Amino acid sequence: MSIDEKRKLLALHRLQQAAESLQEAQYLFAGGKSLRSVVNRIYYGMFYAVLAILIYEPYVSSI
Repeated sequence: MSIDEKRKLLALHRLQQAAESLQEAQYLFAGGKSLRSVVNRIYYGMFYAVLAILIYEPYVSSI
């Protein structure tokens, strides 16, 4: 498997994590749960999406 293929798989994985986090936020919000928990899940959804984008940039992350 080439580096580009590995990057693509990792980016797709990060996007899946982002989608799951946003689905969890919707579930928590619909259930009337703590807004802090909802915002936390939204934050992580954005965080994972940014990580997916940065996979294609020449920067290094500790995660």
